[in-house]
Amino acid sequence: MSISILLITHDDIGISLIGSLEQMFGQLPLTIKALPIRHESEPLSFCYHAENFCSRLNEGDGVLVLTDLFGATPCNIACSLIHNRYPVRVIAGVNLPMLIKIMNNPKESLDNLAKLAIKGGCQGILDVNQLM
Repeated sequence: MSISILLITHDDIGISLIGSLEQMFGQLPLTIKALPIRHESEPLSFCYHAENFCSRLNEGDGVLVLTDLFGATPCNIACSLIHNRYPVRVIAGVNLPMLIKIMNNPKESLDNLAKLAIKGGCQGILDVNQLM
């Protein structure tokens, strides 16, 4: 058993992030899927799709759901998954450093993976001018 990852993002942000990960890692150590939220679609219908994605992804240890922007529609849809019959953690602010940290620690528990995701995401934000 292991943790699975679900990206719920505006349009194709999640799909692009997964594509970048696949280029870097080749074979990914954790199952990851994206649910793109399109602005022209009814948000409530995506709650159903998100639940189906989550249910299929859950391998017994839970699902880490990552979304792009707290308070926006993708995050609200992700939040509808929190009180599920299996463990779900929702983290907003997904970025590539966060995903790399997750993929480099595939054996961690859901709670530890959520903490590492936040740490990796924050560590990836740098003022490059100050570094030069």
